Amino acid sequence: MAVNNYQNPGVYVSQVTSPVLTTANTTSLNICFLANASGNNPVAPQTDRFLVSSGVLAPQTFTLTQSGVVTAGLTVTNNTTGAPLVANTDYTVATVNSVTTITTITGSAAIAAVGTNGWIAANYNYATAVPGQTYTFYSFDSVQNTFGPAFAFNSTTGATTINSPATLAAFLAFQNGAQVVSCQNILTSGNTATASNTDFLNAVQGLVTVPGINVIVPLKYDTDYNTSTSGTLFEGINNFLTAQASNGVYQRAFVGMDSSVTSTNLINTVAKITNNIAGGSQTSGTRMTLAVPQQIAVNPGLNSTTGISTGYINIDGFYLAAALAGLFAGQPDVYIPITHKVVNGLSSIPNQISASDSTTIQSLGGTVVRQRASGQIYVRHGLTLNTTNWLTQEISINAIGDRLSNNIQSALEGSTLIGSALTSATLAALQSTVLATLMRAVNTNLIQSYQNLSYNVNPATPTTVNVSFQYSPTYPLNYIQVSLSINSQSGTITSVSNTGATAIG
Repeated sequence: MAVNNYQNPGVYVSQVTSPVLTTANTTSLNICFLANASGNNPVAPQTDRFLVSSGVLAPQTFTLTQSGVVTAGLTVTNNTTGAPLVANTDYTVATVNSVTTITTITGSAAIAAVGTNGWIAANYNYATAVPGQTYTFYSFDSVQNTFGPAFAFNSTTGATTINSPATLAAFLAFQNGAQVVSCQNILTSGNTATASNTDFLNAVQGLVTVPGINVIVPLKYDTDYNTSTSGTLFEGINNFLTAQASNGVYQRAFVGMDSSVTSTNLINTVAKITNNIAGGSQTSGTRMTLAVPQQIAVNPGLNSTTGISTGYINIDGFYLAAALAGLFAGQPDVYIPITHKVVNGLSSIPNQISASDSTTIQSLGGTVVRQRASGQIYVRHGLTLNTTNWLTQEISINAIGDRLSNNIQSALEGSTLIGSALTSATLAALQSTVLATLMRAVNTNLIQSYQNLSYNVNPATPTTVNVSFQYSPTYPLNYIQVSLSINSQSGTITSVSNTGATAIG
């Protein structure tokens, strides 16, 4: 009996009319990782073919399809015979702003041998992650394909080292819920392998031209704090975030330390960082979070050379900052705090600091990650560097203000009100737009309520309408107060909500 719908074994390919695009939720936060590749920028091979008209007397110029071309290994051949062409005799190479062109030289014997309407082939390697350029990704595989594998394994010594800082940071972010990340191997001064604080700060400030960046994570510790009370990089980032906010661009930064900070000077170092950043004004430091401790352990996986497990290795605390940034971006909305959330992708915390020292560091503004007896790694309290009061110190409360500001701005800009005639109908439409945005914020729990929504035409500039309101954000639940007492008459135990606070953490 014949089998219904039988198909012969083989490969069957069909085209789908509606392609599926990998995108993130429209409210997803984009985390930008700034990394120092130490000159180890991954490359990939490429072959471009160009049609050459040998009868044309003027030189012909062709643009290679990839930027970041490694010109040292570029070769050009006759595409039919494979015969090599000679540089500076048959063709020349020029690179301007990472764009490389080759120009065939009229009259050369090799070009003439290509024949009328013949082809030449340019073979070269190009940097898949051109230094100074920002790339955006929606999956870890895409990051790894562009920036290379996170780890390198020495087949002789068996040592495991970080091959691509951006790839490792992106892995930790995706593991903790991030949906979109951007990565950049920054430019270094004089093309040196080691990037300075100034190089990283220049990269941060350069993001002003890159739209859509919500969170910035420099994969570098500001070592100035090891010998000084101020830091070029961290202080500069704080100033940048403050300036951006004044221009209506609301961004945050997660930063971390490295192994140069010892256990004995950890508390003192955190104190210097928080005093330097948050000592400037009431709002200074509310856009920055410092990840603690200064080192964490991860499992890099199987050695790609031997196929044997490499065990755990310690990595610097700024990778913990990358994981926390992913955890922050991975929450369903910004009003949900990262306090007591589990951090994924980490193996353990080496030389874990005591609970009392953790509390001290938190009181200074550090966001401490600890490991429970079960092995679970979690955030003790998600904080900003400004611990002036419970409003300034909570990441979620500050992030709510940013999200609400963006929602209001987006709604008004999309309403076609700007540029319309200022009439009573216009004012009614304005009020309706703001009111609908606030009601949506309440319905989604971004805020709990709003009060005193009002608007008026500015008497000094009658082309301006002033809108004002107050809102109550969704507060995090950080403490539960429980008081127990024994009823000695009946021997029963009762529970009352009265005095005596037990902190979550």
